[in-house]
Amino acid sequence: MTAQPVDETDLIDRLVRYGLGQGEARCYVVMLAPRSFRVSEVAQQAGLPRSGAYELVRSLVHSGLCTEVAGATMARFRVVPPSEAIGRLEAFANEQARRRNAALSGILHALEGLPAGRRTGSRHEPVDLLRRRDQVLDSYEQAMRDAREEVLCLAAMPWEPVHSPAMLERLDGGGVSFRTVHERAVCASAPHREYVGLYAARGELCRVVDRVRVHFTMFDRHSTILNLFSPGSEGPGAQLESLLIRHAGLAQLLHEAFERLWEHGVPFGQALREAGIPGPAGTWPDPHGTSPPRHAQDGRFPERGTG
Repeated sequence: MTAQPVDETDLIDRLVRYGLGQGEARCYVVMLAPRSFRVSEVAQQAGLPRSGAYELVRSLVHSGLCTEVAGATMARFRVVPPSEAIGRLEAFANEQARRRNAALSGILHALEGLPAGRRTGSRHEPVDLLRRRDQVLDSYEQAMRDAREEVLCLAAMPWEPVHSPAMLERLDGGGVSFRTVHERAVCASAPHREYVGLYAARGELCRVVDRVRVHFTMFDRHSTILNLFSPGSEGPGAQLESLLIRHAGLAQLLHEAFERLWEHGVPFGQALREAGIPGPAGTWPDPHGTSPPRHAQDGRFPERGTG
């Protein structure tokens, strides 16, 4: 009995609907033949650079849609059948929806009991669900531009290093304090520590603690972007999703939580040295094409009190 041919375009569309990226879906479809594949083969057939294909295949492995063949002299990979892949993606999507709804219900219930809710005359709902990556990033940029006093962030790993033009502009212009608490795992990732180093060199104050259990960014103690899911932090097809919460009462509670962690953190440069990483830091590509100051290139960052 022969297997039925697979409509690749339809399968890619279904995989993307359940949360996979286009690149991941293309790599999956390339590997549907009943054999194992080297990353170089996947890259060639999918029309991708080898480094990009490697990251996408590893993402499929993390999602449980692909396995590495044991005992091979060179790394080879094999995907699970389409019915199994769709089933896993569907199950995770349902669980993600359940957790999303539970989080929304819990937050809305908590907001009812907090003082100082929406600002008088506000046209916005107190909670907006941002389900697409572009919505999340656009909301960050707008909030960065609107900030007048301070921006505070608790950054739980993993997170995606993405440049913020608005943040760079505000750092260069002064007048707004930027502070972030990272967890120690950030020191073990070269792309992340270089990204953090770049922004620290431009004036962001960064401290490191052993563990951060939630990821949020707060603007002027009123608006908060709270991450629900981040790529790589959940199961198959996890996408960036966040809540935009406009509630001063909740922001005050989060501000107090931030300050407690900040007090226990160590400066970013010190955390690097404790991890045996003297530098370089701050070498993540700068869109302005400028070099970080010498103290940042040496892995040393100014710590100006608490902001």
